[in-house]
Amino acid sequence: MKRFAPFCLVLCALLAGCRSERADRRACGAAPAKPSEPSRKAEKYAVLVNGDTEPRHKRNIARAYTTLRALGFEPAHIYVVSPPDRRCVLPPATLRLAPAPDNFWRVMDDLADAVAQGDLLVVYGTGHGDTDQGDSLLELRKGELWPADLREEIDEYRGNSVIVMDQCYSGGFVDAFDGTRSRAILISSVDRRHLTDCTQFARTFWDSFLHPELADRNGDGKTSVREAFDAALKAHQEALAGVPELQSNGAYRSFNGFDDALLN
Repeated sequence: MKRFAPFCLVLCALLAGCRSERADRRACGAAPAKPSEPSRKAEKYAVLVNGDTEPRHKRNIARAYTTLRALGFEPAHIYVVSPPDRRCVLPPATLRLAPAPDNFWRVMDDLADAVAQGDLLVVYGTGHGDTDQGDSLLELRKGELWPADLREEIDEYRGNSVIVMDQCYSGGFVDAFDGTRSRAILISSVDRRHLTDCTQFARTFWDSFLHPELADRNGDGKTSVREAFDAALKAHQEALAGVPELQSNGAYRSFNGFDDALLN
């Protein structure tokens, strides 16, 4: 058997070399990796809700709509749940619905299926707010929008949400999101216990995005949601400084790492 030892050694060396060559060929001739698919473009959606026919509240909706369009929101991705406004003619692609609770929830349910991870949803509520046993609400036609219901809906969304409420007692909407599992920013113009006036807050908040010089603190040429809120709250406080029955102690709260956002 000893005479076969050299032969075995040579054979093992040859086999090892062949295995090494095959490994090299596999490495060099491996099938090229599939080209990565282009990343999906993040979409932006908005729902603007107001149940009141007062001109100031319809102006708030018109200002929000104009700003969002200027920031690149597509007409088909903006839903207006508010009374008609002759001063704000909407393109056919934008859906306008009467401000009934069923219409609002129908839009929100549809968007829950459409909004994907990385997408942005903006919900803006204005009009008349009220409180019932300490629970805030936004008055709609033949019904109300309640904070707990909005929280439950937003918890089903996969994207990021910015929710801005400027009606009286609007702070209850911020408080309702304690413990939410969604990535959301909640904004109010006042706490849950007081009356307010939305005029200056709404005007400054939405105008700040079109005029960065009003709010752009970091000098990047754009206004973030946080910067717009800070500017709006300051203007709001100055406007109501001499009206003790109206408060301007609004809130900005972020949840689950979604701390600020650019809308454009």
